[in-house]
Amino acid sequence: MFLENPKLLLKSSGFRLITWYTIFFIITSLAINVYAYTVISSFIHAQSRKEIQEDINDLAKVYQGGGLEALHQDVFEDEDESFLIRLIGSNYIPIISRIPKDWSTLSVQQLEKSGYPKDKEWKVLKGGDGENEIEITSRRMSDGTTLQLGQKIEEREDLLRRIRKVYLIAIIPIILFAYVGGVFIADRALNPIRQLINTLNSIVASGKIDVRVPVNRTDKLHEELITLFNSMLQKIEALMNGMRNVLDNVAHDLRTPMTRLRGTAEMALHSEQNGDVLREALSDCIEESERILIMLNTLMDISEAETGAMKLDPEEMNVAPLIDDIVDLYGYTAEEKGVSVYTGFPEELYLTADRNWVRQVLANLLDNAIKYTPTGGRIDIEACRREQEVIITVKDTGVGISQEELDKIWERLYRGDESRSQRGLGLGLSLVNAIVGAHRGHVRVSSEPGAGSVFTVSLPV
Repeated sequence: MFLENPKLLLKSSGFRLITWYTIFFIITSLAINVYAYTVISSFIHAQSRKEIQEDINDLAKVYQGGGLEALHQDVFEDEDESFLIRLIGSNYIPIISRIPKDWSTLSVQQLEKSGYPKDKEWKVLKGGDGENEIEITSRRMSDGTTLQLGQKIEEREDLLRRIRKVYLIAIIPIILFAYVGGVFIADRALNPIRQLINTLNSIVASGKIDVRVPVNRTDKLHEELITLFNSMLQKIEALMNGMRNVLDNVAHDLRTPMTRLRGTAEMALHSEQNGDVLREALSDCIEESERILIMLNTLMDISEAETGAMKLDPEEMNVAPLIDDIVDLYGYTAEEKGVSVYTGFPEELYLTADRNWVRQVLANLLDNAIKYTPTGGRIDIEACRREQEVIITVKDTGVGISQEELDKIWERLYRGDESRSQRGLGLGLSLVNAIVGAHRGHVRVSSEPGAGSVFTVSLPV
């Protein structure tokens, strides 16, 4: 694919990562090599000049201690003829001059024309062939003469040339090593991305989202990315399973009202009764359709709240008058059933929330409490502020909830054994939990069969 379209290769993250790593590695290696060569070259130059400096100092001591004869004897008896040694008089006429025999490219006239280096100064002369270079230094003596010492730098330069050649040859394995290292690093860096792609391809191909990406523990960033991706898949899977269960429950719960609706309509259609009977049939149809609409709207509200799509209109509000309104609203129902409702909370209890949805939470909890509290029972509604939360408690002396059902009461369309005898949809507590969660709060329940239930809502101030 990359060969057919080279632009795709240039846009490939792996190719760019390998290229940048290779370039960076080569530049860094070259910089290190250049620095190392500079250090080595400087060291060789310094050592070479140090040797010449030591030799000229030794010759100066011989001349100062034994005079011209001692210097002459030392110069010409020395078997090492690799050095140029000259003693120049104050009138610039050579007194002693020894030029190595193999220095055929260097003439005396060349030395004279080049001028003499000053005291402790260094001078480089080219041979007659223009290639062999000679390095010379001078030492001014106390009697006005000048002592010169020089040597060829051919061997030194040959050594440096060999070092440069080694460095140039080393560039090839450096490039290969850089490329291999780039491939390895790119593979390690992009492997989690490939795993994500493979997982997504698997999900697209099979439609199953129960697969997960293996977590790589060697890299913290990749581990965090894959963990978040797996968490997202897990949440999507939970939402889809929840949606599937809701659809199953809705299909099951809609079957009964739809059957009643159809039966009532068919009976009215085939009946030859008067208009009153037909109007009653239409009224039953409207009631059943209203029940269906309430169920569907509530399910949509729960889904929006759980997915974060619920539209909230938060405002600073005093929750105390809101509780009083709900108690007044359900007061007749509680009185008709013979259930006493008591309240206890301060007159001012402020929080920031959506007034209508908080009203719905309080209404659902009080409606449930009245519904499952027998005649002569009692309901207590209390509220207070605790640190940065407003705590609302609804306590009843009703039938209670078994331990097996405590975790299930928040599920959509779930109805326990005691609730099947009461009219309802099984969505009230699911909506309460979803609304409180959308406000970044939480709701808890504690209950024992026959001893009543306590629902506690915590909403952030």
